[in-house]
Amino acid sequence: MEFLLYLTPEAREILDLLYKKNYIVKENIELCKKHKEFFGYADSRKKFVICTDNIKKSGHDVKFYINETVYHESVHVAHYCNGFNPFGISLNKMRLSDDKLYSLNNSLRLSNTKRRIEHEAYWMEDKPNEVKYVLKKYCF
Repeated sequence: MEFLLYLTPEAREILDLLYKKNYIVKENIELCKKHKEFFGYADSRKKFVICTDNIKKSGHDVKFYINETVYHESVHVAHYCNGFNPFGISLNKMRLSDDKLYSLNNSLRLSNTKRRIEHEAYWMEDKPNEVKYVLKKYCF
């Protein structure tokens, strides 16, 4: 899996937690090819996908976005462990940049995810220590 070459030590730790929860990690599956705007995906059936080819074709910093996607989708894994419920973090604490707000709104059009859950994932996607915390709290 090519995306492994780009992972930070924090992202590797998070991936190890996913393996411990029996998640099946895949890369560039058919869903990625069908939806070029997808960078990653996690579901309640223990599937975790990184769309490395889509990230590379996006023109964005590949290493940055692969790690951010691992963090973001791992937050959703913690949501699944929490019964697909939000963690209850205050919206005042979870301020998003204009770019992340745009991505949040775009993401909601592409999926049936609850707004609060997606907001938490966008807020945490650059905070690997927070991601590790919620994974350990809700999944172990």
